[in-house]
Amino acid sequence: MTANSIFRRQKMKKHKEKIKIGIVIGVFSVVIIACLISIFSQMYTENKEKEEFRQLAEIVTEETTNTDTVTERIKKPNILKVSDFDNEVQAEQTVYYTTYYEPHSISELISMNSECFGWISISGTNINYPVMHTPNNPQKYLNRNFYGEYSYSGTPFLDSRCSADSTNLIIYGHHMNNGTMFADLCNYTDYSYFTEHPTVVLETKDEAFAYSVFSVMKVKSDDDWYRFITAETEKSYEKKISYAKDKSIYGTGNTPVYGQQILTLSTCYGYNQDDRILVLAVRN
Repeated sequence: MTANSIFRRQKMKKHKEKIKIGIVIGVFSVVIIACLISIFSQMYTENKEKEEFRQLAEIVTEETTNTDTVTERIKKPNILKVSDFDNEVQAEQTVYYTTYYEPHSISELISMNSECFGWISISGTNINYPVMHTPNNPQKYLNRNFYGEYSYSGTPFLDSRCSADSTNLIIYGHHMNNGTMFADLCNYTDYSYFTEHPTVVLETKDEAFAYSVFSVMKVKSDDDWYRFITAETEKSYEKKISYAKDKSIYGTGNTPVYGQQILTLSTCYGYNQDDRILVLAVRN
């Protein structure tokens, strides 16, 4: 073999290696571009759906001259108050405080879509959405917007087994990457966040109700709490409440009593497909 032929073979080998490297770089480039397109497409979709909900809220928000409120009565046995008149220490005072919220026309929402159950909001968070209810099609709004069209974000919906007078109202919502829907529920793992956002307001066709958060739980999607819809007896109710308080990641100082309705907000948590976070609140 001549030096010339050896040189040509080495040149061809280098050329083939360059082609292979070029192909690998090309494939990686295509994959990266495809991923970027997917990410930006998802971001665009999520923000578009966020804007659609904002517009819906704008349509059904009722005009008021004064800020509407829900006044809550919560008994705090550990709070002591010294009388200004006789300096006697008085225990178990009833504490009054006010929750501000923007009222929505539930009747208008229902006229737009009869499957609307109400509106849920937590002041100071992104949670401000209609709640749907389809007993005969449990997960209809998992990936549908308020108007019934396909939606990546879906719309919060009430468990199909529940009714307005159920002991435990379970509402599901997605955890979106842009912080919309029920993503803010995950912030309740921080005690300070709970103290700043202790109240959930649920508006229905009957009236607006305020619920105070009493437990925050990290659970699996098949947790026993999801099977709690109605408590027939005081004993069964107290057993469920005890379970929720024992599993709570911190104490809240609130304990529901038999006869009070529970509101459960559920969303995905972490990276495991079966992980959930539950924020439980009791009607005042």
